[in-house]
Amino acid sequence: MFEKLENIFENYNKENYLSGNILISRGGREQFSRSFGEASIQLGVPNKLGTKFHIASVTKMFIAAATLKLYEQRLLNLDDHPGKYVENFKVLHPKIKIHHLLSHSSGLHDIYAVPNLRFEMTRLIVEKQDFVDYLIHLNQDFTPGEKWGYSSTGFIILGYILEALTGMKYEQLFDTWFFSPLNMSSTGFDNPRKINPGRAYGHTLENDKITYADNDKLTDIEAPGELFSTVHDLDKWCEALFKGELLQQETMDKMFIPYYVTTFDPHLSYGYGWFIGADFRLIGGGTPGFRSEIWYYPANDLRIIMLWNYEKVDSHQLLYKMKPVLLNNP
Repeated sequence: MFEKLENIFENYNKENYLSGNILISRGGREQFSRSFGEASIQLGVPNKLGTKFHIASVTKMFIAAATLKLYEQRLLNLDDHPGKYVENFKVLHPKIKIHHLLSHSSGLHDIYAVPNLRFEMTRLIVEKQDFVDYLIHLNQDFTPGEKWGYSSTGFIILGYILEALTGMKYEQLFDTWFFSPLNMSSTGFDNPRKINPGRAYGHTLENDKITYADNDKLTDIEAPGELFSTVHDLDKWCEALFKGELLQQETMDKMFIPYYVTTFDPHLSYGYGWFIGADFRLIGGGTPGFRSEIWYYPANDLRIIMLWNYEKVDSHQLLYKMKPVLLNNP
């Protein structure tokens, strides 16, 4: 199996630059891990298995789990309007529920789909306008619950609700509930402007040359944002989550109900924070310079964690080449 996997990566790397880390585990045991490329091409710093990566929307699985933990504690009802918990959110569509925020069915316009978002956020800062006010006045694209429509806006709103209900800052909450108990010491709130030893730079391709990528478009906004992590930390998280150590079974069942079919793949549905396929669960993220994905096959207790700091790496192509090798070699 190891030789076949090595050949897959070697063949991919011959025609495509491969930079980042991958970890494969089965039954809670690491089976394969490997680093590729460089954390900084400019400085000639290679990626190592302990290298930290911006994980973009993979952050949503932590937000979903924390929200469901509040549900378990009866501090939050999934059928409630967000305005019940944060006064500013009362202006949102009257039919929006916490359930809709978690399942990407709120109809709230995705903030990352706003034209010229980087300029918009710079203007917001210069004019000292309120980000929450900006967020709640984004367009309502469809009636809540009508269909599925990916929206990071809903998960940012959930971040504010988490802070309001716990009295803790977003990053403090995650550390208290998840990261410290699980010894995820290389995971935290990612601010690329702060010194973070071991954190990779993001790379992209411009005019056929590899270059540094821009930071995430919301980097300069003080709001519940995205995290950095490592393949080993994310494997610890997945082990605890899927073994039922973080949430009760009834709550876990709610997380993985296929509530809505996605708009881009009729064979792919969405639960709370996770995409759901016929035999797998998936969460992914992308931002300038970074790509991240976690694939989980429950029947095989198989996890594939990929963190890349070159945004042109095609994780899906790699996965589909690895899948026959992994599923046919228990």
